[in-house]
Amino acid sequence: MGVWNAADVVNTVLAGVGITLTAVGLAVVFWQVRQARGAAEAAREAATEAREVMTRHMTAADLGSVRSGLHALQNEIRRRDYESAWRTCREIHGQLAGLRHRPGIEHQQETLTGAVTSLSEVQASLESEDDPDTVGLNTKVRAVIETVGALQTQALFFDREGNDHEQRSD
Repeated sequence: MGVWNAADVVNTVLAGVGITLTAVGLAVVFWQVRQARGAAEAAREAATEAREVMTRHMTAADLGSVRSGLHALQNEIRRRDYESAWRTCREIHGQLAGLRHRPGIEHQQETLTGAVTSLSEVQASLESEDDPDTVGLNTKVRAVIETVGALQTQALFFDREGNDHEQRSD
């Protein structure tokens, strides 16, 4: 082989620097892709959590609407307005039954089914009796109100692992 001239040395050094810079550049690109992937995953998890929280709050709001309707039902029973009470009961029954498998209460199906069954009994009494037992009906409705209140709390403070969060006073 021959003697290296200055141009060969410069070209070799520049090639070595180019290869080194390319390797460093690739390492930086891989690192940035990894960082971006991690950020995208974190953003996806945050969006999923936000959607779940929003859905649980909507469920809690729907349960609040059911509770309000149950209080109206109690008032109609007390006034012995059985026709309105029957319509209100039927409407609330549908609302409550429609909440099955909603986030925040999906693990409380037995409790929800019990409340729906109690409302069915109230509705049947309003439908079939000329002068139903208002005290007995209101007692059943009160029990459903308490159950719905517990479900509402459950919807707000339920986490994905199935444990209840303690209520916080921030």
